[in-house]
Amino acid sequence: MILKENRAFVVSELNGDIPFDNDLGLGLYRSDTRFLSGYELRVNGRRPVLLNRSIDRAYVATFQLVNPKLDTPGGAQISAQTVSIRRTRFMHKGLHERIGIQNCGRKTADLELELRFAADFEDIFQVRGYRSLPMLGTLEAAAATETGFTFPYQGLDGVRRETEVVFDPVPRLQVGRATVPLRLQPQETFVMLVDVLALIGDDEPEPLFDFDAALRSLEKKYVAWNSDCATWSTDNELLNSGLVWRSQEDLRILCDELPTGLFPTAGVPWYAAPFGRDALIASLQCLGLNPELATGTLRYLAENQGRRVDPYRAEEPGKILHEQRFGELANLRQIPHTPYYGTVDATPLFLVLLNEVVTWSGDLELFRELLPNAMAALEWVDRYADVDGDGLLEYHLESIGGLRNQGWKDSADSLLHDDGRPAPLPAALVEVQGYVYDAKVGIARIFRQLGSIELAERLEREATALRRKVNQLFWMADLRFYAQALDRDKRQVRSVSSNAGHLLWSRLPDGRRAVHLARRLATEDMFSGWGVRTLSSRAPGYNPMSYHNGSVWPHDNSIIAEGLRRAGFRMEAELVARSVLEASLRFGDGRIPELFCGFQRDLRFGSPPGEYLVSCSPQAWGAGALFHLLRVLAGIEADSLRGVVRVDPLPTPLYQRLRIEGLKVGEHELDISIDGCDSSPRVKVDRRPRGITLELPA
Repeated sequence: MILKENRAFVVSELNGDIPFDNDLGLGLYRSDTRFLSGYELRVNGRRPVLLNRSIDRAYVATFQLVNPKLDTPGGAQISAQTVSIRRTRFMHKGLHERIGIQNCGRKTADLELELRFAADFEDIFQVRGYRSLPMLGTLEAAAATETGFTFPYQGLDGVRRETEVVFDPVPRLQVGRATVPLRLQPQETFVMLVDVLALIGDDEPEPLFDFDAALRSLEKKYVAWNSDCATWSTDNELLNSGLVWRSQEDLRILCDELPTGLFPTAGVPWYAAPFGRDALIASLQCLGLNPELATGTLRYLAENQGRRVDPYRAEEPGKILHEQRFGELANLRQIPHTPYYGTVDATPLFLVLLNEVVTWSGDLELFRELLPNAMAALEWVDRYADVDGDGLLEYHLESIGGLRNQGWKDSADSLLHDDGRPAPLPAALVEVQGYVYDAKVGIARIFRQLGSIELAERLEREATALRRKVNQLFWMADLRFYAQALDRDKRQVRSVSSNAGHLLWSRLPDGRRAVHLARRLATEDMFSGWGVRTLSSRAPGYNPMSYHNGSVWPHDNSIIAEGLRRAGFRMEAELVARSVLEASLRFGDGRIPELFCGFQRDLRFGSPPGEYLVSCSPQAWGAGALFHLLRVLAGIEADSLRGVVRVDPLPTPLYQRLRIEGLKVGEHELDISIDGCDSSPRVKVDRRPRGITLELPA
């Protein structure tokens, strides 16, 4: 059970407990430090039984518990299912919980509520096993206060961190343990408030004893988020009440509130931090939901753009960060994530998003604001990322502790030759060349709009040359498909993989190659029935349960679906979009997962897709995929620079009616209804702003 709000999150068991000495990484975290490593609730020494739990909203949860058979100090017994225990919890700079205990029996119940706490202050990289290190700083003795106790920790990085536990009413206190003796009459209820505050540096403790008022105040932020977002709804209630609502909530919970605006972190529990690639793709996916995500993402990444050459952090001037961390190990530079720049695709994706959001919104002032960052990014692409001067974007391993593979498939075994050997670095990934092509074409278009014709023509020439080179060097004529990459020796990595599908999104393949590419993506070795696999099932390294070598990733499929759509393959685009949504409807938590297994869809027995056991939940580009796929199905394209909005929906059996309200395009908002989606979609635009030309189906 995971809750997050801004930079704090908690991972607990389904009953709300954080067991002592757990090896699953459970705990309360803030800014990459675990402030609570144990939190257990017991009644008369026994662990209550879980009846149900729910995440009512993305930042608040309830746990309904009941007692097992209990012994009392006087020797009497309390029958099972006599005492109701309800925990309600929300997050705001810490963990805030209301515990209600009600005697539902006919006799007086003698009870002892016991709460146990522990704090180890481990850095999240230590918890994950990235570094096997002893405690870095000094864990000082816990101290009692008037209302609870504190766990102080003095970090080796000079930062003081403290976990303060505050109770109302104040129980009997020992170090790390609170007990409340209770004698409850029939139907009597006892309520206790518990605040666990994660304090860093000079933070002042702010216990929230007006629980409901504090929760209402927090909720206002989410009400504001929802009102700022376009409303997407269908007549498929499973889709509406599950995926659409949950994905919109998840996107907000994953956002950190930064001076540059909302920034979508990658996913919880391990990646609740700024990741360049993830935030850029999630923001691209959500242009039809809330384009402000893109603005916040671009500004934050621009602010933290590389400025010097630092091999340890893989930093270079103009490069966009991969991952940024804020814990003790980062402060001590024991890890390179301060930030770490080891990604080859975030920089061209920064340019792609800048072009997309300016085109969508018409905000040329944003382009002018970020123009120095865009020029630095283009300089990085041409100067630093082209290792051997052959006109292709390549990556290599800069430092110990960095990532070997630096595209979105960044696991160690994601780039292999047919004989199983890792492709020698530097390597040029095929989809990254497409991103660069798309970026230069798009940025050139904006330069033309601004009258910078010479610069626009230069970028267009470079894009044309790159397109010619990709078609020449990556195309596998015998397989009628693009290679996944070129290795150090310019040998093709001859994998039929989903990477090549991104080229359609970038509009790079010519007509003949686009046809072959689209057809192969829809064949059985690539298309599982639940979506496009990351790797062909005919490949030697195929494993449907692997991370990147045969699994299905919704974000990957959303990019491929839009690429198919852009290339004119309407039926294939609908098939991919629908299959991923149908798969996601089969998962029990109502979320689009980060990934799932690539087993072939079972049409005979109706089995659900196989879950990948350790995927992030929620995850930003998983949640964003929902709105990306719906936009592909609706066929909505906005070009505010030309003042045009196009709506050209695809027929789909997924729903009969799609309604979009408050779609933000530039300074305008549109309300759109699409009926008859299962056969012959009919578009009605209820709100038609002046200054916008609508292109609708004939």
